Amino acid sequence: MQTRVGLLPTVNYNQKINKDWDINFRFESRHFVFENNTPESSNFKYDYSLSDISALVARKAGLNSKFVVGVLTRFEPDAVTYRTIQQFIFQTKIKSFRLVHRIATDQTFSSNEATEFRLRYRVSAEIPLSGQKLDVKEFYFKFNTEVLNGVQDNVYDLEFRLVPNIGYVINEQQKIELGLDNRLDSFIDNQTRLISWITINWFL
Repeated sequence: MQTRVGLLPTVNYNQKINKDWDINFRFESRHFVFENNTPESSNFKYDYSLSDISALVARKAGLNSKFVVGVLTRFEPDAVTYRTIQQFIFQTKIKSFRLVHRIATDQTFSSNEATEFRLRYRVSAEIPLSGQKLDVKEFYFKFNTEVLNGVQDNVYDLEFRLVPNIGYVINEQQKIELGLDNRLDSFIDNQTRLISWITINWFL
């Protein structure tokens, strides 16, 4: 199984337009630092992968749900690709923690590859580590799990993601999270690949 480890810093800027609409701008960059292609071949080596810039617009659909649409531009060393995004997000609360469900589709367009279509489902649990609700200057635990189905050039692939995070609420507008984004894919062609990202997420 191929294994790669990298760094994944992310900045999220959220702006409320009015009581029903809000917008999110996101910058993300990926940097590999370790690769293990075979049991005999493994090394620490820095390798810049890509950077993403995205803009998402959300419209409230109810008390605890919203529709989201947006676009993403991906910059790689030798290519630029574009993605359109559609999401439905709803949340439920169970005692002291919050569950957020996301059903999403996206389409990735490139000049030198066939269009990729994906269907995704993610559930996130956010649990305060002090008290029954999350307050300023408090830590929390967040756990995401996601299933992704992808089709490109009539080839199907399946991916699983497990993402544990520890977060801290800096103030009413900002919080920061540190975690591990584990992605396991390429089950179908029997060339399973594990990528683990050390993540730093800043929300403002």
